[in-house]
Amino acid sequence: MDLKKVKEALDGFVSSRQMKLFEVTYRKSDQTLEVLLDEKLSMDELEAISNEISQFLDKYEDEFEDNYFLDVSTVGAERPIRSEEEVIAATGEYIYVKTKDSEYYGTLKAYEDGNMRLIVKDKTREKEITIPYNKTKKVRYAVKF
Repeated sequence: MDLKKVKEALDGFVSSRQMKLFEVTYRKSDQTLEVLLDEKLSMDELEAISNEISQFLDKYEDEFEDNYFLDVSTVGAERPIRSEEEVIAATGEYIYVKTKDSEYYGTLKAYEDGNMRLIVKDKTREKEITIPYNKTKKVRYAVKF
């Protein structure tokens, strides 16, 4: 499958509906094409756009070797932070960071010289830690309870 071609087509289609495409991925393990929209939608709206996307993708059936499952959803409150630019935009936000050895929840205080500075809770106290962005496995927004 030419995922890049499918993503470009979907981006144009979604944009024509005054919506923003966040990400398109294909998981071979369960043959699922996942389309994430950067929108706040009701279940009815999500169902309607999912049906429209399904019909639109019928034009691109030659791009898929096999049948696939279509999963259309929104990024939600715990959206991924995928780049240094998105990390900078998340300054002041409560985030989750996973590294090879640890997981952290905290408020992103700053991003400087490739390093994220987080304020995290350590039992009853707050402390500041520094995590190099290039050492992260996953960064996303988090919901604080």
